[in-house]
Amino acid sequence: MMRCLPPWYFLSSPSRARRLPAALLAMSLVVALVVMPPVAVSQPAEARSISDTEPAAAVTLPDLRQLPAGPRRKDAFLQVLVPIVEAENSRLAARREWLLALAERDTSWTHAERERVTALCKEYALDCAPGEINALLLKRVAPLPLEMVAVQAVEESGWGTSRLARQNNNLFGMRTSSGRYRSFDSLQDAVRAYLKNLNTHRAYAELRARRAQLAAHGEVPPEALIATLDDYATRADYQHVLLSLLRTNAERIRRYAGDTPA
Repeated sequence: MMRCLPPWYFLSSPSRARRLPAALLAMSLVVALVVMPPVAVSQPAEARSISDTEPAAAVTLPDLRQLPAGPRRKDAFLQVLVPIVEAENSRLAARREWLLALAERDTSWTHAERERVTALCKEYALDCAPGEINALLLKRVAPLPLEMVAVQAVEESGWGTSRLARQNNNLFGMRTSSGRYRSFDSLQDAVRAYLKNLNTHRAYAELRARRAQLAAHGEVPPEALIATLDDYATRADYQHVLLSLLRTNAERIRRYAGDTPA
C-alpha cells in the first residue's frame, strides 16, 4: 500500500528539506487534478449564434388505443405532440431571426456565415445568389401555427391511434415520391419533415405567401392557412374537417402550449 507523507516530514532533516519543493509541486498537481472541474471549451459567439438547438431525446407514441376515445385519449396525444411542435417551431423561428439579423447587418459576412446561408438555401430547395438573403428563403424558413399542425396530426393519425402513427411514427399521412407511406425514427422526425414539406413543396406556395402577408401585419391565424390546403388531401371536405377540429379542440391544444409562440 502506498504511504502518504505529510509535508512536514520533509522538514525533519536538511536532505529531506531539499526535496520539499519537488514534493509540494507533485502534491499540488495531484490536488489540482482531483478538485479542478473539467474546463469547457468555449465556442465562438458566431458559431453559437448560427447553430441549431440540440435535438431532444427521441419520442414515440404510447399505444393510445388502450385509452377510451374522448378527453383522456386527446389529452394523452396532445401532451406528447404539442411540445414537439413547439420545439420545432422554435428551431425555425431561431433560424429566421438569424437570417433577418444577418440581412440587416452592415458588416461583411464571415466564411462560416456564408457557408451556413448556402446550406440553408440547399436545405430549403433554393438557388441563392452568393452573399445575399433570398426573399424566398425568408418565406420558407418560418414556423406554422401550432393549432393547424395539431389538427392535421389529429385528422391524419386518428388521435395517434392509426397503424401508420403507431408503427411508422407517421402522424401526417406523408408519402414518398413513389407513393409509399413514409416511416420515421421518431415523432420529432415526423414533425420536422411535415414542416419542411409545407415550407418547401410547390403545392403550398399559396400557404407560404399568405403566411408572409399575415405575419407582416401581426399574427397568423390557423384558419387562414387551413384555407390554403387544397392539395394536401384528396377529400373534398378536408378543410371543413380541419376547421371543425380546430373549433372543438383549439382551447385543449393551447392548454399544452408553453411560452414559445408558434
